[in-house]
Amino acid sequence: MTILVTGSSGFVAQSLIPKLEKLGFDVIGLDWKNGKHTKVIHNIAKPLEIDYDVDIIIHLAARLEHERCSKEEFFKTNVDGTEQVLNLANSKNAYFIYVSTTAVYGSPECPITENTSVDPNGAYALTKWNGEKICKKYEDGGLEITIIRSAPILGQGRLGIYKTIFKNLQDNSFIPVLGNGDNKLSFVHVEDLVDFLIYLGKNKKPGLTVNFGGKISGSMNQIFQELIKYGQSKSRITHIPLQLIGFLKLLAKLKMIPVTSWHLSVMHKDNYYDNELLFSTGYRYRYEPINALKDMLDYFKQNNKIAEKN
Repeated sequence: MTILVTGSSGFVAQSLIPKLEKLGFDVIGLDWKNGKHTKVIHNIAKPLEIDYDVDIIIHLAARLEHERCSKEEFFKTNVDGTEQVLNLANSKNAYFIYVSTTAVYGSPECPITENTSVDPNGAYALTKWNGEKICKKYEDGGLEITIIRSAPILGQGRLGIYKTIFKNLQDNSFIPVLGNGDNKLSFVHVEDLVDFLIYLGKNKKPGLTVNFGGKISGSMNQIFQELIKYGQSKSRITHIPLQLIGFLKLLAKLKMIPVTSWHLSVMHKDNYYDNELLFSTGYRYRYEPINALKDMLDYFKQNNKIAEKN
């Protein structure tokens, strides 16, 4: 069985592709740049044809929230690019797995279910929602499609906005938490998402749109206290008053702080998911949310040691 993985140089694909190959799948990695797992170099915003037979397409390629792209760049990759990959899937009659985002919901009441109203906040969420709508068009035409709405994906190899927190942990400096820190914020360990993608490769679930939010975590205060303990740091949590959000969004717009306006809109609120539909597929999470942050902290420390040696 042959699986095409778009975004083959990206974070999720770096974990996914080796596991697929170890299981005996023939994997074709596609990305706009060369990489360890990339066999086809192509900008997905342009018409796409490949000579290989393909049974499954896992569409990971996307412009992400933290990249702070222009709206046009988001649309070219996340909307036009998704349609080009769907065209390819249609021509190959390949099962299509689209990794979308829980950001399509905005900031609703929790727990969030698949029936929660969609209210995209920002260009990233809007373009991923538009990608879903294009998927539905192809699904109505007979293509087998599964849509995964994933919470933020964390784990070893990714730092993102947490780089500042890890640096502060290392320096025994303060850990900033927006609001009182009593909110629960969902995120996904990359290995859980990889496991689910492989599960779908073996057990197709066409017609399914499902949230993938990870296990429900403790509060932000509890998570960071555990991370401080794990990192053997003397850092303390500092709560940032919500009255400063407007000012912080201005700083984010000017790219003076390592978060976006979307992050500031959600990171002080509850954001977690009902897993009933996911569990009905037979899949179960393996990792606790804190494990992803611990893996990231280890990765940060390891890379700092390498940098110091050089």
